[in-house]
Amino acid sequence: MLDNERSVSLIADQMGNPRMGDMEPTSSTIQAWELGLRLKERREELGMTTAVAGRATGLGGTNLSAIETGRRKLPPLRMPDVANVYGWTADEMSTVEELRAGADRREWYHDYAHIYSDEFIRFLGLEAGAVSVRIYQCEVIPGLLQTTDYARAMINGGGPYIRPVEVDVRVESRLRRTARLSGDCPLNISIVLGQAALLQRVGGTEVMRAQLEQLAEMASGQVDVRVMPFGVGAHPLIGNSVELFSFASARLPNVLWQETVTSRAIVDERSKILEATASLDEATERALSRGDSLALIRQVLRELE
Repeated sequence: MLDNERSVSLIADQMGNPRMGDMEPTSSTIQAWELGLRLKERREELGMTTAVAGRATGLGGTNLSAIETGRRKLPPLRMPDVANVYGWTADEMSTVEELRAGADRREWYHDYAHIYSDEFIRFLGLEAGAVSVRIYQCEVIPGLLQTTDYARAMINGGGPYIRPVEVDVRVESRLRRTARLSGDCPLNISIVLGQAALLQRVGGTEVMRAQLEQLAEMASGQVDVRVMPFGVGAHPLIGNSVELFSFASARLPNVLWQETVTSRAIVDERSKILEATASLDEATERALSRGDSLALIRQVLRELE
């Protein structure tokens, strides 16, 4: 059993796993987002501004705008007003109510709202409910694939803004994310790693050895891991860290997660998504094959002192 599987199993016994739907992954973040899109689409079909619709439903324009972006909850007491103003059928309202109830559900990642920004909590919700993710990471092993000790070393080295009392909680939250690697609806993961990520000895030799052993085991199984060798030179994603999520619902577009030293952001602008997709396609094409990548990981393992 992998290091993370043991850790996640223990945490799950104590705290509960991330929730999955009967047929596909979902989360309250995903359901709030889809609910908001349905509300916005219907409002625009009716030719109403948010101010007009907000007054008519009793939600208020500002509040309705936040609901439409999935960042605020739709109060159940306003459902009759929404049904009346938007003219939805009973079947349509049944779907809307199902989404509203799902959006109201408390998820595991909400337990960490006291240490993470709203944007990162939203990222965790997107990850929890995504069908697939494509990742490019230049220098470190992505969080979803990290061992406990590697995660701890990364968090300890994360900068002065992380308080010592938060380290254990941050490690715990990172490990809970790895529940998406297994279960009835595992996340489909494709990763391109810069070769530097294999050589940067995060936590020291033994920590790195365990991390590379786990990475090799994952790469030989369900996770598509490809290494971008140093010899490739410059490419569109060099120096970047990006994650591109896709979702089960055709109503939900792909979204991009970007991280820098000073900022983290969810990007949904269509032109930027297309650019990121093309860049990931090129990175995947220029990286080593899965087999050659696994061979390189094992070579680095053998060469560890």
